[in-house]
Amino acid sequence: MKTKLHNEKTRYLLGLSGQNILYALVSSCFAYYLQFTILIPAFWLGIILSSAKIFDAVKDPFIGAFINKSKWSLANYLWYLPLPTAVITVLCFTMKIYSDGNSTLQNATIIIYGFVVFFLWEIIFSFGDIPMISYPNALCKDEGERTKLLSLRPVGAMVCSICCLIVQPLAFAASGALGGTQTDERNAFFIITLVFSIVGYILYQLTVSKERLQYTEKKSSNEKQQYRYILTNPLLRKIIISGLFSSMSALQGVVLPALVAFYFSSKNSGLTFLYTFLLGTGSFVGLMLSTFLVPILSRKLGNEKAYVICNLVSILPNIMIFILYLGNKTTMNTLGNFAVMFILSLVSGSFLSLASNIRTLLIDEAVELEYKLSGAKPTALFFSFQTAIIKIQSGASSLISSAGYMVIGFTSTETAKLNEYIANGFVARESAEYTALFAMLFFLFSILPAVSSLLAVVPFIKDLTSKN
Repeated sequence: MKTKLHNEKTRYLLGLSGQNILYALVSSCFAYYLQFTILIPAFWLGIILSSAKIFDAVKDPFIGAFINKSKWSLANYLWYLPLPTAVITVLCFTMKIYSDGNSTLQNATIIIYGFVVFFLWEIIFSFGDIPMISYPNALCKDEGERTKLLSLRPVGAMVCSICCLIVQPLAFAASGALGGTQTDERNAFFIITLVFSIVGYILYQLTVSKERLQYTEKKSSNEKQQYRYILTNPLLRKIIISGLFSSMSALQGVVLPALVAFYFSSKNSGLTFLYTFLLGTGSFVGLMLSTFLVPILSRKLGNEKAYVICNLVSILPNIMIFILYLGNKTTMNTLGNFAVMFILSLVSGSFLSLASNIRTLLIDEAVELEYKLSGAKPTALFFSFQTAIIKIQSGASSLISSAGYMVIGFTSTETAKLNEYIANGFVARESAEYTALFAMLFFLFSILPAVSSLLAVVPFIKDLTSKN
């Protein structure tokens, strides 16, 4: 039995890795591919990406409900979804180049194709992603074993992060080898994504064994009752409210590229990469730690207390980053100041990653609670909220970041001007002209995530402080 479970864990880990390879291709490369390789105008690019974000944020609970009431088991979805997910991922990178020389119909077709294929990818991927995150609940009756399986998800996220770092450089290298033209870059992206998609598909397909297809987990007994579970399950309500309150926690990742490009910018591309890598390591380290620490924190503290503590611990280092900036507005790039900021970002990012992964365990608890309360197990529906929360955080953070630029009047024209200045050796952080810009960026990077973490614990405070 132990050997069998070990094999299931290995399969789940390999499947997670393959799925995240496919996710990385689209999440990290598709926007760049549309803008700089296919040359779609900025207006239409904004339409495609922003509408997809809105759609992405609301669709997951409906897909979760569909999966939960369907006749297929979660294993069936994980058996049949890898191939269409890989195929649609490749199709995302098979577009023609948008050109003034094309007819209006040709260019319109390119835009429509990009819109349709991206939306299809979002739908197909979710039909595999929600069963993937829900699968441990159906696979293991023992809570400890489920926790171990759910704690493997950060490994998949690390695979995603690695792919995000290497896919574009490989595509650029392949483009240069082919000739370096716009068409060569398009072909290079297709070749690289095809190779990675094949690898991702092979690993993704390993998630479940063929005999697992005969396994059927407990489904919700009443289809019409499904959405009521969301309102009547006290733990899920708290998780959803907490997730919405934490919508600004992704701001660090959203703001970081601009902070490095404008404040820590250097004509030395190696230094620029180093700044980006170091300040972004917090979440990566958090992902590595999650695999080992989440089961321990869950066992020692309980999921609710661990979730609250991780969010609270992330607050202080973020506040200290902003205080550090206020005292050193033009010298944050010096070795001492940057080292302090790096350590603070590392602590904050690590604990935010831990909190996100513990939230998955809380949803697992909510599923088991619903089984005790009503006899139903709306596994896919409940776990769909974890994916929805992450997407809402990303979308909300992007919107808040854009609003910040609008508030200080920093337009696209100003961005182009600053980029040109920096390329010519101008040091923006030493200019009073850009004080408002950097104050805004550091505020978004540190203070708002701290506020978000504080709000995230509010729904759980009453239960943790009560004697009951």
